[in-house]
This record gives sequence, structure tokens and C-alpha cells, in this order.
Amino acid sequence: MKRIIVALLVLLASAWPASAAERTVVYVLFDGFSPAELDVAHPTPHFDQMKREGAWSRHLVPAFPTISLINHITAYTGCWPEHHGIVSNIFDDPKLGRFGAPDVDSADAKWRTGCETMWEAAERQGVRAAAFNTIDRWSSVKGPRATFINPEVPWKQHESDDRVIERALTLLKDNGPNHPRLIVLYFSFPDSQAHTYGVTGAETEAAVRHADQVTGRLMAAIKALPPSREGTLVVGTDHGMLDVGPLVNLGRIFAENDIHADQATDGASAYIYVDKKKDSVDRVEQAFRKYPQLFSVYRTGHLPSWAHVGTGPRVGDLTLVAHPPYWMAGFELYPSWAKYLGINWFWPLAFTPPTVQLKATHGYPPDLVAMHGVFFAWGAGVTPGEVPRLDQIDVHPTVLRLLGLEPGQPVDGHAIAAVSPP
Repeated sequence: MKRIIVALLVLLASAWPASAAERTVVYVLFDGFSPAELDVAHPTPHFDQMKREGAWSRHLVPAFPTISLINHITAYTGCWPEHHGIVSNIFDDPKLGRFGAPDVDSADAKWRTGCETMWEAAERQGVRAAAFNTIDRWSSVKGPRATFINPEVPWKQHESDDRVIERALTLLKDNGPNHPRLIVLYFSFPDSQAHTYGVTGAETEAAVRHADQVTGRLMAAIKALPPSREGTLVVGTDHGMLDVGPLVNLGRIFAENDIHADQATDGASAYIYVDKKKDSVDRVEQAFRKYPQLFSVYRTGHLPSWAHVGTGPRVGDLTLVAHPPYWMAGFELYPSWAKYLGINWFWPLAFTPPTVQLKATHGYPPDLVAMHGVFFAWGAGVTPGEVPRLDQIDVHPTVLRLLGLEPGQPVDGHAIAAVSPP
């Protein structure tokens, strides 16, 4: 009789499904990581492994303008800029002032006007999260936005890449009851190297190989998780990168047309805020339209379908979008000696700055393939294969689905089909 009971228990145990392993998701954002950079940066064994064993894409399509901070928040929230409120690296807000000014903490979550980051959505649903070196991990109004964050400091004092990866590895090794199941990491390379040395420069290649090494350390840590835990690694970027040429001389354009307006310019785009006490939007628009070889001019509310920035005061009255290979920068950044040399008056409409070494940039329309970035997902819950295209807004719901959680409220994106919940 005892033998029958024991045999029955064994049979029941084998038939009953084992409890699912607890899943941890690590999301890494490497800044300015284009497929063209990866193509030349051999060897990259860990990215090659992710491509063989996981889901991948050469077409992670950023939000416009295709620059950093707007796309960090777009990826983190799954919302278009018109809903989360960060519409560029630099913009004016009627109440808060200039986002991107030297004395302003652009990482402060108070600037976001809507939507939840992936770590906020996870915490709201009872899942501990970590966010290291990301913007919006802290708010001067509401405090830390995740259980685990590193200190909020001025950008030049932010923690080193080595310190950030060590923080992540320590948390992955923590099998106690309070470890996070979502870990989000930000690294500034290879963007900074590509700006200076070009998309295929040797220094850019080295930065991509460094990204591969960081990825490999995270993959090894995920593989080393105990049987009660499983892990997934998601790697993305904020935008691609394009080799460029001359700088558009906005200062001369403003001066020779007597334009009374403020501008917020970065990369390949500029928002124009017309001083309506001294000028009119119609006149300023017509003045800018005299330079079709340099940029396109769009009135707010009439931008192409690829622009999801809305019509609020942060986007100004007009938007200028440079034509490659031209790029733009605010003329307030010119050194004082350069102004005395007459840059704003008689220098060419486009020129190569003698003291600025910039070989590549971004900010162009997202339908330009060079602005697309890399994407990888590897590990538990991932079906291998190529993803033809995904938008930046799809990253957030993809990460939340891997955790078995609902996306933030609200959300514009959708999880990719290649991932499944625990």
C-alpha cells in the first residue's frame, strides 16, 4: 500500500507543472549606437551571440528630433514626446525656463509632463526596479523614482561606466528577498566618440567593442542566475548617427533678416520662438524659407507625420530641420572672439567651425535610415529572429511584457511579438 501511495505521489509531482522561475530584465541604453557602427567594429562576439540566439533589429526608429534626451524618455515611457513633454535636448518652457541650460538639471523628472517610466510602472505594480545614470530616475518634487538609483549629480560628475556595471552585477548576484527584477542602465558611448571621430572612426569602433564587453558581462551574470531565477537582456539605443559637413550659420540668418525670436537648437533641428511684440510668425517663416538648400521650415501644427511633438508652447512657432550634411547649433554657443570676427554678419551661410571637431551627428527626420539604431533582446521569453522594425515607443511595453506587467499609463507603443511574459 505504501508503495502504491509513493508511486502515486511521484506521478502527481511529475505531472504537475513546476513553478515558473522569477524573471529579471536588464535594459541597457547605449547612446548613439547605429548599425553602421556595429558593422565595422570587429570583433563583437556577444552582439553576434545575441543576434544568433535572440531577437534583433537594425531599425529601431527614434522619435523626432532624433537626439538623445527626447529619445531616452520616449524609450523609458513608451510615449511620444507630445505626451511625455520632453521635445528636444533644448527647449523653452513658459514656467520652468530653458531645458538644457547649463545651470539646469535636465535629468530631473519634474520636466516630464506625462507618462510613466518603465521603472515607475514596475514599482507601481509591486516590482522593485533599479535605474543607474538614467535621466528621470529622480525628481526634485517627488524624490527617487525607483528603489535603487545612483546619486543625482551634475552630468560631468556622473558615475563612471565601470561603477554602473558593477552596481548592476551586484544586484544580479543578490538572491535575497529585496533584489530588483528590473535593472535599467545608461552608457554615453559610442555617441561621444562618433561625434568626434565619425561613424567609422577607430575610436568609435573601440567604443562599440567596449559596449560588446559590457554586454558580455551582463550575459554571463544572467547565465549564472540560480535555477529559481531567469533573466532577459534588452539592448537598445536612442538614435543613429550620420557623418556631416558644414554648420548652418543661424546667427547670420537672424542678423541679415532682422529676426526677433529666440531659438533652441541642437543637432539638426531648431525650435523658433517668435517675439510677437516685435515680429510676426508669418514674416519670420518667409525669411527662413529663403534658404531651402540648408533646411526645411515647418509651422507648429503642420509638421510631417513622423513628428510627434505636439503643438504646445515648448515646440515654439516654427521648426527648422537641416538637410544632410548640414547641421545646426545655437549661435549663443559661439565663443566671444568668434562674434567679434563677424560670424553673425559676413561669414558664409554654412561653414566648418575652425575650433569644433564634429564629424557626425543626428537630429534629422526618423525616416532617414542613418538615424535608426540597433536593438537586441536575448534570454528568457525571447523568440529568436529578426525584427524588421520597431519604434522607440515599443521598448517600454516590450520590457514590461517580459516582466509580466502592464505597461505604464498611458502608453503609445506595443510590445514586439518576439517576447512573452513569464
